[in-house]
Amino acid sequence: MSERPPQLIMRKPSLDDLPPLILPEGFSIHTHDEKLDSLWEDLVEKSFGYRFSFDKFVRNGGHYRPEYVFYLAKNGRDIATATAVEKDEFPGEGWFRMVGTLPEARGRGAGKLVCTAALYSLRERGYQSCLLSTDDHRIPAIRLYLSLGFLPYMTHESHPARWEAIMKTLGREY
Repeated sequence: MSERPPQLIMRKPSLDDLPPLILPEGFSIHTHDEKLDSLWEDLVEKSFGYRFSFDKFVRNGGHYRPEYVFYLAKNGRDIATATAVEKDEFPGEGWFRMVGTLPEARGRGAGKLVCTAALYSLRERGYQSCLLSTDDHRIPAIRLYLSLGFLPYMTHESHPARWEAIMKTLGREY
């Protein structure tokens, strides 16, 4: 049985060049509170196709605080989430976790808005850069991260070939 390769890593080397955060009419950004645990679990399940416990999410890392979990709401309904923390393995750098958008809101800019809010939060907290992990099959998410200035970051011997295949799929030079 072969071992599953580690997730891909992407890094945004500077948080100085963030796009403006302009929310269209009817959209708002807010952060987490304990009443939203099950809402986050539902949003993540619909985004990723599996149930993930909010309690487990908090225990698994990143110096969690409720104000680090962002939601984008459209007309009062939460449609996307992103979390911006720090991970012990990469001290001093921001870390994105659990970026998800409801299927019916994909491809319309929701992910970019919630990610931009999280990036602004990291910059305001003094971070200069940000990392994230993702999977090879998450092509729309990778496209989003590239549009925000994230670049492939090699931390495993399997990464160069995997990134080459992804960039070819995206029609980009590697």
